[in-house]
Amino acid sequence: MRRVLLLIIDGLGDRPCPSLKWLTPLQAAEIPNMDLMAAKGILGMQYPIAPGVPPGSDSGHLSLFGYDLGREYPGRGVFEALSEGVEWGGVTFRANFATVEEDKGKFVVVDRRAGRIEEEDASLLASGLKELYLLDGKVKARFIHTLEHRGFLLLEGEGLSSSVTDVDPHEEGYYVLEPMPMDDNALRTAEAVKEFLKLSHDILREHEVNRRRIAEGKKPANFILLRGASSPVKLEPFSSRWGFKPAAVAAGPMYKGIARALGFEVFHPQGATGLPDSNFSAKVSKALDLLEEFDFVFVHMKGTDVASHNRDPKLKVKVLERIDAAIEPLTDPPEDLLVVLTGDHATPCSVGKHSGDPVPVLFYGRGLPKDDSSNFHELDAQVGGLGWFTGANMMQLILNYSDRALEYGLRPLPQVRAYVPSIGMLRPLLF
Repeated sequence: MRRVLLLIIDGLGDRPCPSLKWLTPLQAAEIPNMDLMAAKGILGMQYPIAPGVPPGSDSGHLSLFGYDLGREYPGRGVFEALSEGVEWGGVTFRANFATVEEDKGKFVVVDRRAGRIEEEDASLLASGLKELYLLDGKVKARFIHTLEHRGFLLLEGEGLSSSVTDVDPHEEGYYVLEPMPMDDNALRTAEAVKEFLKLSHDILREHEVNRRRIAEGKKPANFILLRGASSPVKLEPFSSRWGFKPAAVAAGPMYKGIARALGFEVFHPQGATGLPDSNFSAKVSKALDLLEEFDFVFVHMKGTDVASHNRDPKLKVKVLERIDAAIEPLTDPPEDLLVVLTGDHATPCSVGKHSGDPVPVLFYGRGLPKDDSSNFHELDAQVGGLGWFTGANMMQLILNYSDRALEYGLRPLPQVRAYVPSIGMLRPLLF
């Protein structure tokens, strides 16, 4: 059986870009190591969830890891909290610092990320929201900053539910949405969220950090956009479901949180930032070291997605080239290692947000099949030997090419049951 190194390059898939002479960033980038692996490996295209369905980073990863989003998706907030090791018994929301302007008593979103606010400013602003009391003190709210504009909100109190709609409209130029209860159990939560939004806006609007930012010509971080309400949930450990001893190498809060939720041991190498300037070589080096102890290592690279959200294809090309240089040690793997490269979703630079486009995938290792593809990009992957599949099939393919899959219909002994996926994992899971 082979060990597995799964490298997920966030927002990998893209569309032709005018500034790149109508090439995609993967086509335009000088990526000799990925191309070498493509020429010796086997390519395909995968829809992380289903054709045309834009995944979130959390849902895309869960699907690729073989979890049924219809039954096992808890909402995004809980992963953010787990990224900081926070155990919370209430309701958790993913949160963004944002810039809003008032219009006829409503708020219009000017920038969902407050100009990609600096870490120091975000931390100072967050300190003013670390403990608030809502609904006459019956609900406790705590905002925790994680990275750049990102953070999470924790609510604790009696009668709370995660069945409440998002506040974040997910687009700039639109009004902030009113939190709405999705059932009667969430009425109290919706009222608590409304009060938090007003109270936090009042605090942020008058904060000295935002006064300084305005004086410097920067966008103020004067609002907290909320989405992905979730409650604590117990997911089946990855090791139990698939039979691996897993580890994760990541810097971004979301990805550390997902890994912890699934029972991965999580490592954050020095210099890894979750941004385009991240030390990608340190991540790859750490992953190779971990393969001495773990037989499944997940490595997350975030910088490509940041470039895409900024609608900067030239930056995305540079990040891809830096990642390519970092993975040079993977081009000559040991005989018992399967290397898999893919993304959790496409983020076309032309639209600056996640899309339902397919994502290239590469399987590479000594003695594995190869196809006629010679480069790692969307066009070669479209005609690759793996074909087209959904993310729900990814782990089954990994089991197959790591020589761990059992024949369909076999009834294994309990001690090897972990290697056998449920019947639901043997067919595409669309939702």
